[in-house]
Amino acid sequence: MADQINIPGGPKKKGMSKGCMIALIVVGVLAVLVIVAGVVCYVKKDALMKAGGVTMVNSIQKELVDNPVEGVDTVQVNRVSEAFVQKLNEEELDMQRYGVFAQEIQGIMSDQVIEAAEIERFVQAMIDYFPELGELITTEEAVDSIAPEDTVSAEY
Repeated sequence: MADQINIPGGPKKKGMSKGCMIALIVVGVLAVLVIVAGVVCYVKKDALMKAGGVTMVNSIQKELVDNPVEGVDTVQVNRVSEAFVQKLNEEELDMQRYGVFAQEIQGIMSDQVIEAAEIERFVQAMIDYFPELGELITTEEAVDSIAPEDTVSAEY
């Protein structure tokens, strides 16, 4: 019974327990890391978004190489894709156009199967972002209209 009575001048607990102190330190370090990561992401958001765009384009290109789609000119798709990636890395990001582009690409990638219509949407999304990429597209009519004297012969 004497153990339960609080005697003045007796032993008192000093501060927090070791476990509580360690938990507070861990939580404090995690909070600092989250804040630092948030600041870095905000400062580097353009670079992160560009890297995300390049990754999306490259993944669709890889899928097209791994699983060719009948009726799709992969050379033309790759030409537009490479020009898009180059321009995306060189120019400043337009957040509104990029948002529309990213939504279109995510819709294409969502089912993990690429079809001809999705490739057309993919190329059109890149052209919508950078209209000057439309000049890289050659249509069959344009190829057929080239005069024979304008073509290069394969004779050596």
